[in-house]
Amino acid sequence: MILRSVKWLLITLAIIVVLLVVSVATITVMAVQKTPLVASTAPTQLDGADSVNELLGQLQQAFSRREEGHQVTLTETQVESLVGVLQRALPDFKGVVNITPLAGTINVTYAINNTGYYVNASALVLPGDSLRIEQVQVGDLTIPGRFLLGFLERTVNSYTQSEIATIALSRVERVTMRSGELTLDVGRLDELLSELNVVASNMSVSEQTELQQLSAYYLRYLSGREIALSNKPVSLIEYLREGMARAREQSQTPQDAVLHNNAVILALAVYVGHHRVGTLVGDIQPDSEKALKPRRGAVLHKRNDLARHFIISAALELMAEQGMSLAIGEFKELMDRGNGGSGYSFVDLAADMSGTEFAKVATHPNTAMEVQNAIARIQSELEIIPPIEGLPEGLSKQVFTEQYQRVDSEAYLKEVQEIKRRIALLPLYQK
Repeated sequence: MILRSVKWLLITLAIIVVLLVVSVATITVMAVQKTPLVASTAPTQLDGADSVNELLGQLQQAFSRREEGHQVTLTETQVESLVGVLQRALPDFKGVVNITPLAGTINVTYAINNTGYYVNASALVLPGDSLRIEQVQVGDLTIPGRFLLGFLERTVNSYTQSEIATIALSRVERVTMRSGELTLDVGRLDELLSELNVVASNMSVSEQTELQQLSAYYLRYLSGREIALSNKPVSLIEYLREGMARAREQSQTPQDAVLHNNAVILALAVYVGHHRVGTLVGDIQPDSEKALKPRRGAVLHKRNDLARHFIISAALELMAEQGMSLAIGEFKELMDRGNGGSGYSFVDLAADMSGTEFAKVATHPNTAMEVQNAIARIQSELEIIPPIEGLPEGLSKQVFTEQYQRVDSEAYLKEVQEIKRRIALLPLYQK
């Protein structure tokens, strides 16, 4: 009797496994296609990057005046610019948005590496008194939007041990559409932001990771050095020298050097870059209510902005997908072309790219200890960032378009190649 029960149990389990395998295989076949749904290119989409400044202003107002309702308007240009920067970092991803008075569509394509196959997905969003997703198409699979939205709501709530998804959806009180434009009537955000604190509490680990602990240590260490109290701007290499010299003392193996160099870069990004970088690293400030910062900012080529570009790009390289830090830096420069911005700057881009290269060599097991030795005795900024003479900057959108058209034009790529050439000449990045 027991053997018969075990036999039927095994048969039942085998059937379930077979059904699961068949289901997964069927879904995979239906989801994958041989032709891409989207063929748009990032350079074209990035033409409107400066329009994102207006969207950021709306969001900032909504968060700062959280006890009021707000209208947030998104245009096709803004959304596609954000898609463009993602595509710039992930070339296998493409997306396009179309908004009409009747509906909005979002189409995306992901190319499966070197297979000739694509995952295509599209969503149909309708205007109404809430966020209404009519349907989502993944390959040949059609999923009812209401079912998918409900599933995502329950999943997010369960994962975060909160009601964050439910509250977020309830904040969307109305969706209206015009040609090329979508407007969200958003309710007061105070409850949503309070719930975000609950999520942060629920998902935080009780113990810091070793990298967080070391980043916090180097943040305190650097803030206590004499250079932090200087009344004059201090070169970033002085901070790097202090940090890397200390990291060298603590590193016995290449793996130690990688970990400590990571921590030094992250600590400096928080300290002399921007304290909000700390939100990406973790709770590393001794006092969360009062962020540590130097008396005067760090500089490169006698410019504070270049030091920030360098060290923040280095930190982003450590925390983001490969290529994302450069895409973010490039996108920021494209945003600056608009009215009120500082203009597109290949000088800033050179600092971004130099910071990215520094992060790579500083955190590679084969070069981490060499970098510690090199930076501990560094004498010139030109050892980490190339000369900037002759690189164009302060370009308005009109001037940028006249001279370079787009970010894939021959003229633009020539400037980028010149920056790469200069960086490649630095011995530190030849290791």
